[in-house]
Amino acid sequence: MRHWQTKPYLVVLAAAIVPALVAAAHADRVRTEAGIGYTGEIVGVVGGGLVVKEGNRIKRIVPLADIRDIRADKYPDLKRAEEAYAKGVGGNPKAFDEAGKLYQGLLRKGAPAWLRVVVQWRMYKVYAESGRATEALDVYLKMARNSPRLVADLNLPAPDENDHQANKAMLAKVERAVAGAAGKPYADALRNFRVALLVLEGKPEEVLLLLEPLLVSSDPKVRISAMIRKLELLLTTGKTDEAAKWLDQMEAAVGDSGKAEMAYWRGRVRLTGGKHLEAALEFMKVPILYPAADRSRTADALWRAGQALRDAKAPREEIVSVYNEAVRKYPGTAGAERARRELARLGSK
Repeated sequence: MRHWQTKPYLVVLAAAIVPALVAAAHADRVRTEAGIGYTGEIVGVVGGGLVVKEGNRIKRIVPLADIRDIRADKYPDLKRAEEAYAKGVGGNPKAFDEAGKLYQGLLRKGAPAWLRVVVQWRMYKVYAESGRATEALDVYLKMARNSPRLVADLNLPAPDENDHQANKAMLAKVERAVAGAAGKPYADALRNFRVALLVLEGKPEEVLLLLEPLLVSSDPKVRISAMIRKLELLLTTGKTDEAAKWLDQMEAAVGDSGKAEMAYWRGRVRLTGGKHLEAALEFMKVPILYPAADRSRTADALWRAGQALRDAKAPREEIVSVYNEAVRKYPGTAGAERARRELARLGSK
């Protein structure tokens, strides 16, 4: 008798549990760079993060900048795109191409807003990591219009100093964007990128004027970037002694957090001053001591180290070895492509 009395309760319990198990089996999953995983339902985007609903009550906001990968059973191509993206970050340029196609395919009609934001965020990273500054800027500006907070912590990639046509086109876009960016969280970063373009394509006096407010910005990232722009301008205009003094001020301001960047710029200052071996040693500190700091910067440091060794009349095999390291370890970057061209010129693979 007791058995038959409890059976309805079992049916009710099963009716409650089964849908929950089905829901769990089809849950979205977000994992952070620290290895923390969240399972539930991605329900939106707030500021710079995804909103994950866990159960019926708990909602978490996971910053996009902290996310390693995202899975959603409704969108199986998202898993494949995330896997290809991870391979691209690991140094496989073809994987970046595959990731880009998969992400773009996710933007079909009816895609939820959070998925569109994820795709834009990842596509920006794909372009930035690949040194495709023009495409990165286009995605950056689109995200800035739709979600200003989302781009506040992003760093635009360095423009190609040899692609004057692309730089002038980007400068026109940035000028228009800066005009409407007053009060936005990304305004100073955009002004800083404008300065980076003007260093290459503008007039020195115009750049110095624009740098002044950025050099006293309350945002330390903007302030340090402005200091770097000024150093670059001094080097571009041949003011090597002044650049060396400015570098000393920069190192005091940056401290331990920017050791990789400072090694790179010490190399640039030494190279401009004709101290080729000293420059090569500084450039080589970047891949040796800080290989993971910035792939694009590390590849560029290797290419410039090769240039410095060439000017110092170093043995050919040493120069080739440095270029090969850039090509082998940092494929898909502008520095690796420049190193590849130098290897071809030297008749080496």
